[in-house]
Amino acid sequence: MIFTHEEATQLGPVAANGEIQQLKNTIASMREQLERGRFTEQEKVQQAVAAAKEEALQLRHSITSMREQMEAMRAAEQQKLQVALSGSTEEIAQLKAMVQALRDGMERQKLNHEEALQRVQTGARDEVRQLQLIIFELRDRLEGHHAGET
Repeated sequence: MIFTHEEATQLGPVAANGEIQQLKNTIASMREQLERGRFTEQEKVQQAVAAAKEEALQLRHSITSMREQMEAMRAAEQQKLQVALSGSTEEIAQLKAMVQALRDGMERQKLNHEEALQRVQTGARDEVRQLQLIIFELRDRLEGHHAGET
C-alpha cells in the first residue's frame, strides 16, 4: 500500500497510537511474565526453605531417637555390668569362704596327723622300752642260769 503524504500524515498519529498501544501491551505482557517469574522463583525458594526445614526437623528427630537408643543401650550395659559385678563379688566371697574352709580342714588334718604320729611314736618308744626291759631280764636270767651251771 502506498499512501499519499496527506494520508500518511493522517495515518501517522493513528499508526503511532497503535504502535504505542502495542508497545504498552508488550510492556504489560513482559511485566506480567516478569512477575510470574518472580512469583515462581519465590515459590521455589519457599519450597526449598520448607524442604530444608522439614529435613532439619527429621534430622533432629533422628538425632533424638538415636540419643535415646544410645542411652537405653548404655543403661542396659550398665545393668549387665552391675549384674556381672554382683555375681562376681558373690562368687569371690563364696570362693574365699571355700578356701578358708579347706585351709581349716587341712589344719585340722595336720593337727590330727601330728597327734596320731605322736601317739604312734610314744607307743613305739614305750614298746622299745618294754622290749629292752624284757631283753635285760632275759639276759639276766640267761647269765644267772649260766652262772649256776659253772
